[in-house]
Amino acid sequence: MCLPPLLEFSMKRINEVISKLEYQVGTVMLISIVVLVFASAVLRLFDLPIVWSVDASQLMFVWISMIGADLALKKRSHMGVDLLVRSFPAKLQKVIALISYILCGAFIVFIAYWGIRLCILNYLRTYQTLKISYSFATAAIPTIALCMFSSLLEQVIDLLLHWKDTQRVQ
Repeated sequence: MCLPPLLEFSMKRINEVISKLEYQVGTVMLISIVVLVFASAVLRLFDLPIVWSVDASQLMFVWISMIGADLALKKRSHMGVDLLVRSFPAKLQKVIALISYILCGAFIVFIAYWGIRLCILNYLRTYQTLKISYSFATAAIPTIALCMFSSLLEQVIDLLLHWKDTQRVQ
């Protein structure tokens, strides 16, 4: 058995499971935000405000934003300008892609590190109405950064395993 294809298969399988979980969690959170904000607005008309709705919505929105960033990374949907790069030979495109992945990986490690520091700093800070630590919100940064690093690693493995292919980089 050859290790690189096994590694590629393993990373793809892990990221598929993570993606499904992210879609499900993101969908539930988005629906929850919509229902909560709508219910809060309607109940406010009857002088029955849901005081914790803003804090809960903000908490879920932080997580949805981070999940969306990882899902976009998995689909290679982040904005990029590749007009010039597409005119280069395939090998040079791959070198540029690898450098780009390394830079993205370094940035992800950077945000994960500072996200962990932020979680530690916010441990004692609480949401006023939810009475939970603000670290539940800031934990989205290192948690999803780990998912993003996994997504990026899969793309690097795919690039390296198909390095000799003459096709252009996606």
